[in-house]
Amino acid sequence: MIQKSVSNDDVKPRAPRQRTLKSGRIAINEMTSTFEVLIRDMSDTGARLVMSDVYLLPKHFELIVLNPNTGRPSHTPCELVWQKALIVGVKFVRGEVAA
Repeated sequence: MIQKSVSNDDVKPRAPRQRTLKSGRIAINEMTSTFEVLIRDMSDTGARLVMSDVYLLPKHFELIVLNPNTGRPSHTPCELVWQKALIVGVKFVRGEVAA
């Protein structure tokens, strides 16, 4: 079996992740549908979410997180990168509005 060797040029550096246990919501269809999620880890570029039930998510949606210090929610456009049952990997979409 031949394996492709991975050079440092092929590997994208990933932003450092911070483990969290924040609650959040996934919002789709212009905020008409929302789903509860647990944010397990987060970086400047994305997050790993755990859903309470299995949903087939669209490619783009918003992640809503309540700031515990101010009580105000932040809305972050996201792109679905991967999904394995209840666990979802997302990338934050900067400068664009989620569909």
